[in-house]
Amino acid sequence: MPEVHRYKVVKMLSEDGNRISYDPNGPDVVRADDFDRVTAERDALQSDLDARDQRIDELEGLLRLARQFVVNGIDLGYITMPDPETPDPAHDMLPKIDAALSASAEPATGPSDEVWRMNPCKQGHADVGAAGGVASCYQCDEKITAATTEEAFALWNAGHPKACCGSCPAGCTVGAKP
Repeated sequence: MPEVHRYKVVKMLSEDGNRISYDPNGPDVVRADDFDRVTAERDALQSDLDARDQRIDELEGLLRLARQFVVNGIDLGYITMPDPETPDPAHDMLPKIDAALSASAEPATGPSDEVWRMNPCKQGHADVGAAGGVASCYQCDEKITAATTEEAFALWNAGHPKACCGSCPAGCTVGAKP
């Protein structure tokens, strides 16, 4: 990247053509093409950073959904974990997901898992999720689109009341407990 050269103003012309002199010298100035180039580079870097931040947010949201899916599956008996003495990578999965989520900037002060739980769709389907600024039902294709995944999630839950089947022996993990 070429250097930006700074110059000290000694004499300038105003817009009316008046001469302005500085003693011994005036403010620093840079050439307009250098300023424009550096501004464009900064804007490109900021745009790249914003895109990467959005991607991280989407991936963290998907990781939270995957974690909740596994927890619900274990709680409801659809997923059976191997015996503790059996060497299996499944034993490390939830701790590794938790470590990855806690290593990010937001989860330390972010919401608990309960806050991330989505309510069923208007037809009662619990197979719902949010990613990429869209909250949707995977069975009936009901969708809410927003600028961010968090916003879509919030709009979904605001428009979809909690529901509970009332028959879960361990307590309903879909919505409000009976």
